[in-house]
Amino acid sequence: MTGGERPKVFQVIECGGPGGTGAQVAAVCRTLDPARFDTTLVYNVRPGNPPADYEALAGVKAVRVPEMTRELHPGLDLAALGALVRLFRERRPDVVHAHSSKAGVLARLAARAAGVPKVFYSPRGYNFLMEDRSWATRYLYVWIERLASKVGTVAAVSESEAGLARRRVWTRRVVTVPDAYLGKPPEPPVAHEGLMVAATGRLTYARHPEAFGRLARALKGKASFVWIGDGELRAGLEGVSVTGWLSSDEVAERLRRADVFVHFSRWEGLPNAVLEAMTHGLPVVASDVPGNRDLVKDGVSGLLARSEAELAPAVGRLLDDAALRRSLGEAGRRLVAAEHSLKRLGERLSELYLQEV
Repeated sequence: MTGGERPKVFQVIECGGPGGTGAQVAAVCRTLDPARFDTTLVYNVRPGNPPADYEALAGVKAVRVPEMTRELHPGLDLAALGALVRLFRERRPDVVHAHSSKAGVLARLAARAAGVPKVFYSPRGYNFLMEDRSWATRYLYVWIERLASKVGTVAAVSESEAGLARRRVWTRRVVTVPDAYLGKPPEPPVAHEGLMVAATGRLTYARHPEAFGRLARALKGKASFVWIGDGELRAGLEGVSVTGWLSSDEVAERLRRADVFVHFSRWEGLPNAVLEAMTHGLPVVASDVPGNRDLVKDGVSGLLARSEAELAPAVGRLLDDAALRRSLGEAGRRLVAAEHSLKRLGERLSELYLQEV
């Protein structure tokens, strides 16, 4: 980069799409000031997500690398690494910022090979936390992360994730850049009869929906229970109303009618679902795992359940205490407004990208 030129910033992700990590990376692309940064999205999408739609969501120049996949695949992984090395050598970015585990490994190695001066990596939930993988696979993931950590700086999305980077991955260069709330400003709650407990997201093992189903049975008669979303574990949710996939406006409308939000996930990076619930002023009961505990300060902005045995008593306590629901919900709303706005995200990333190597 010569004097007066905008730094070239490449955002790299292998699992782009309209939700979760994909939505956060697209927001990063849109949020960086185009007068200060020349931003390019380097990506692949999850199956079923049209590439053109994701490029439109990011709103910047884009290069698709179809060889990048979420799962380990030696042949495709080597092809993706070669494609990234060629791209970086040809375009000569000043900054490469990789998001999620697979892109994190491939883009960091390619950036080192291409001589990129500034490299950052946001794990967004380390893959060795995934409890649905074997012990041997998770151990392998730890060592892959340790080897790759010799390149660049970890830009963790929560302090808990930063702690994992230091303790488990032995990363020396770690900063924290929390994700932003991406939705519209919420409208006031809707008056409704009875109490409602809500959860949102994809019904997968990571989100632990069976615990939500057991919660609904344990507190039957005290509240109605709704899961806003869909997924492969839908059939196991007895006693819970499952909405199916809804538009963002429809999700917001459902949250306006809720009284308590539950996010009893097995692992996290920084949960978008909790950010959205807090923005709506909902008190949150969450599992005590990294990512959740960064947003839900126990007894301040929500309640933490350290085991499933603590989940029903915590939710029941909120259902019985309207004043506590209001105080925790308001504290969560203030936290998101102060620390998780798009403006704050843009400021943090701009400072990070412009710092000296």
